[in-house]
Amino acid sequence: MKEAITPSEKAVIVVDLQKDNVGGFCRPIIPNIKLLLREARGKGIPIIFACDSRYPDDFIFKSGHPLRTIRGTEGVKVIDELEPGAGDLFVEKRMLSAFFGTDLDFTLRQKGIKTLIVTGVATWACVLKTVFDAAEMGYEVIVPADCCASPVPEGHESALKVLGLLRVVKPTAKEVIETL
Repeated sequence: MKEAITPSEKAVIVVDLQKDNVGGFCRPIIPNIKLLLREARGKGIPIIFACDSRYPDDFIFKSGHPLRTIRGTEGVKVIDELEPGAGDLFVEKRMLSAFFGTDLDFTLRQKGIKTLIVTGVATWACVLKTVFDAAEMGYEVIVPADCCASPVPEGHESALKVLGLLRVVKPTAKEVIETL
């Protein structure tokens, strides 16, 4: 039998919900994430904002991606609607995964975290890559499907199918809140 995971062993990761990254496709998920964050904070569950934080000459821009989320600009800030709190943690990332080249894994293990609730954008890119890395590192991963989005709906749906193949649980935000 699997041992129960306590709130102190969970963390919520919000991927790339920053001023430069948020478009109309994100609007439907923001209320769900906001509710999840409020409930998680109420239970003492750590909130981690994994944020693009790039240099203008980073490789991703050489491949044609628009110049955005540049360190030191207003665009790297988390959107105001999510109301980042004083106790929240921030991870600056230059690659798609919140783990690659960051101290996220060390921080989570130091806190005794075993389960990650991953939300954010884009489902098919940074969310998916973060979930892949987390699963490979031994974390239990939950991805509330109504807390993730992609600019192209097919990309979101395809990523959710891939996550299903990995046996990643994809409940709604309300279902996750019931288990916090």
